[in-house]
Amino acid sequence: MPPKNTTNGGKDKRVTRYTYEKVMEPRTPETGHTALLPGDEQVVTVPMDNGWSKAIKVGQLPSGDQRPVVVDMDPAADPVLFWCGKRNRRQVPILPLQRNEIVSDSRIAQIIDRARKAAMEKAPQMTFGSVFADLEKSLRESDKSKRVEFYTHDEGWKNKLICGDSLHLIESLLHYEGLRGQVQMIFLDPPYGIKYNSNFQQRIDSTKNEEKDQADDVLTIKAFRDTWSLGIHSYLTYLQERLYLCRELLTDSGSIFIQISDENVHRVRLLLDEVFGAHNFCALIPFRKKTMPLGAKVLEQMHDFLVWYAKEKQDDQGTLRVKFRQLYTQQDVQGDFHWNWVVLSNGEHRQMTSDENANHTLLPEGARIYRLVSMYPPTFSPSAVFPFKFEGQTFTPPAGSCWITSPEAMQKLADAARLQREGKHVRYRMFLDDGDMAKLTACWNDTIGARDKMYSVQTSAEVVRRCISMTTAPGDLVFDPTCGSGTTAYVAEAEGRRWITCDTSRVSINVARKRLLQSTFSHYQFADGKTFLSGFKYRTLKITSLRTIAGGLEPETLTLYDDPEADKSAIRICGPFEVMTLGRYSVEDWKGSVITADGLDQPKLENYIQVICRLYRKDAAVQGANGLVHAVAESEKEKIAISVGPLSGRVTAKQIDDAVKDALASGILETHVLGWAFESNVNEVKAQLEKRGKVKVELIMIRPDTLAEGLKVTKPETLFSPLAMPDIEVKVKKNGKGPIAVVHLKGVAVFDRKNRTTDYKQTDSGYISAWYLDEDYDGDCFVDCQMFFDFKKSPNLKALGLEVEPDEFKLQAESQSFPVRAYKRIAVKVVDVYGNESTVVQEL
Repeated sequence: MPPKNTTNGGKDKRVTRYTYEKVMEPRTPETGHTALLPGDEQVVTVPMDNGWSKAIKVGQLPSGDQRPVVVDMDPAADPVLFWCGKRNRRQVPILPLQRNEIVSDSRIAQIIDRARKAAMEKAPQMTFGSVFADLEKSLRESDKSKRVEFYTHDEGWKNKLICGDSLHLIESLLHYEGLRGQVQMIFLDPPYGIKYNSNFQQRIDSTKNEEKDQADDVLTIKAFRDTWSLGIHSYLTYLQERLYLCRELLTDSGSIFIQISDENVHRVRLLLDEVFGAHNFCALIPFRKKTMPLGAKVLEQMHDFLVWYAKEKQDDQGTLRVKFRQLYTQQDVQGDFHWNWVVLSNGEHRQMTSDENANHTLLPEGARIYRLVSMYPPTFSPSAVFPFKFEGQTFTPPAGSCWITSPEAMQKLADAARLQREGKHVRYRMFLDDGDMAKLTACWNDTIGARDKMYSVQTSAEVVRRCISMTTAPGDLVFDPTCGSGTTAYVAEAEGRRWITCDTSRVSINVARKRLLQSTFSHYQFADGKTFLSGFKYRTLKITSLRTIAGGLEPETLTLYDDPEADKSAIRICGPFEVMTLGRYSVEDWKGSVITADGLDQPKLENYIQVICRLYRKDAAVQGANGLVHAVAESEKEKIAISVGPLSGRVTAKQIDDAVKDALASGILETHVLGWAFESNVNEVKAQLEKRGKVKVELIMIRPDTLAEGLKVTKPETLFSPLAMPDIEVKVKKNGKGPIAVVHLKGVAVFDRKNRTTDYKQTDSGYISAWYLDEDYDGDCFVDCQMFFDFKKSPNLKALGLEVEPDEFKLQAESQSFPVRAYKRIAVKVVDVYGNESTVVQEL
């Protein structure tokens, strides 16, 4: 513990993170290490019917009978929703996750670390160590020793930010990650409507999309087209497939929330009835999203909706199974006509005037506000029907009603001045100061839409926080298959939950990553004062109620599960997480066929390869789907082997190596590998292959809009460009302890979609969103040792008592100095404003 001194105002503040002890996960493969999967494991059939298809089969007439049939559903099945293209099973490829990147710490940690080092130079008696030295050592040394056993070896948990289709990802989480029945809560925010701008974002630095630049990311475009090709019918199929898989992820006590607007809420609820069972419906929660009406032609809808279902709401005996923690909200009764009585300081009671009800400051000093509550419960008990004498008059419940408690308890309430006559009835006085917190109910009028949006569709963090606080505990796992701006991951991180989130959009993944890395969070006190495993220490509240007064009991203690007590001696930063992708797609993913112009069936994979190869070289001779040389382009001057990367994945080092070997086996010395995205180590693999012999390898980026519909392509050659390489300068100098290196980012090649050209952009041009440095790259998995990006708003670090230069929060072109380590090799990753990533590796 460093000594206290005046450098930080006499305060000993800590920067910390939560660790999930004893939480293990199966190891996932590093980049380029994906195992070759047996054919029978490449595709799994997902059943999706819950009995409705059985009812259809029962209702069919014998073959040849053309009479119309009214299908009588199986009485054991609930009514279900039908749409065009509804299926009772779906084949899904099983793809392993690949770890591409480890984010070892946040940008905040680096800034604080440097500020503390600067403070230490001014006050040498301070002995602050590196904020993340131990964590980095664990990530680099402990984890690296386990790489070979990636499918069987357990390791400590790291949160996951994944680029890929949620349908395939969920199946991967079930099959490879062993997460069946392990997720406590799922938050799903699917597209509300069919407008492009309402669902996707083109740039990291802007939430506004330009119509002429719609084709930003082929995965995004593909997801958009697939989701809406048949309008609402495709939308329901999209949801059905994912909901059946989500159900398998949930624990028995788990919950799923779907955020939706009034346009489709009725359809979504029917679909959830089918998948989870109507008996597992928990609540329909309207939450306020608008603060001002926007001018609807009829009645304005100010709310969106959360549809909440449980995996198993209760057991056969009616005992609640779903994890539920009641939340409370501060009561605001000003203007509420129910709370219209007061007891004055002299004991007199009266009704408020209308002015007093609208403005409580007009009440006399010492006045206690209360309301009258019925003493008749909704249920009937003959033993609770008895005469009760109060203020000289005998009262009995109306016919069919009874008292809420016993004769003795009624007398206790009267003695405590808690009863009051109202006409022919006796009411209970509920005082506002009995505990001014009310149970949170299913209409949230105190929420608003997300502020300071980073993404075109961004959920309010408060809405997600309530869902997480109600249905999970610290350390529980939360999953969001619709990442967007990463709100669920951000809130889960803030609340000490583990998280997994995914999206098909590179822009979304990079917006979420940046949001997590530039955030600070409150550090909450532990329940036992020692370990995270004990949970958090929450604020509590004493509540006086009819039950406690009638029973002569002490006031009840309410736990406010959405209000943990903060440890003011610390601030918290984002813990380590992994950036991952799905493994390379197999041929099995392209089952089925398409009809070609001559009316012949052609396998989908071959059709995809043929289209890409012919766009790249008109004279390309397509070789078919076998092997990794998909086409050969031959002329008098050259002979080129062409290998095409997967549509929904990244080109790996293994694909490049295999393609070159296949080409050499056919006597071809030049190989062009085309891909929508590339793993971080491909340029290094290219250099190694070219060093071995006379082979030449070209890595070619396919422009994101190549297969987008509705876009006019005037020059096919503009659809392809060489894989961009960041332009860096590395300086190494020696000191007493060993060589020290500094990296300077000079610029990067960025494809300008407006001009359809690849232009060189300098670091300060505004085209670079962020850049990351791995100080000791092992050739396999990128570890973020240093990271640089612009903060839109400087984080509040006053609690640490450290002075931070404003320039620390701006994009810097030069790294901090670092020692040359074991691998003697660095990697620099640059992310442009369109979410495209490019990486360069350099030996030191």
